[in-house]
Amino acid sequence: MRQILVIGYGNPLRGDDGFGGLAASYVEERQIPGLEVIVSHQLNPELAALLAESGHAIFLDAVAGDEPGTLRATPVEHCDLSSSGMHHFEPGNLLALAQAIYGQAPRATLITATARSFHHGPEICAEVRQAAAKAAEAIASAAASGNLDSEFLLTALREQR
Repeated sequence: MRQILVIGYGNPLRGDDGFGGLAASYVEERQIPGLEVIVSHQLNPELAALLAESGHAIFLDAVAGDEPGTLRATPVEHCDLSSSGMHHFEPGNLLALAQAIYGQAPRATLITATARSFHHGPEICAEVRQAAAKAAEAIASAAASGNLDSEFLLTALREQR
């Protein structure tokens, strides 16, 4: 069983939506033992099997909002599977699917960065690039301490400013 599964997702051809993949690649560069990194265009049902084998999951995604590059860490709760379609999954849907199929799902945290733009093209703005580096550092710090709850990650994100 892997300790930590990091899943960075978003469309790398839609500007700042590439935050999840960029942050995940920064985490992967650190080669942290017990940590597996997945970069995906979107969340899909196949990820449920990997989640069921993990002790903790960290999802990385870009969101719309006011201040570009603002980082947030929130716990992910299981969602009702009947409310989701099979073509669009959120982290909570995947946790519920892992629980339903495999009988277990990890604790999970969603780290988001506020995007400046979801324009067409691969360019990620400077604030979101900085946020990706800060998120990776916070995840490395949390993994080293063994404390992966959302509050610790949120504190670690604040310390990266």
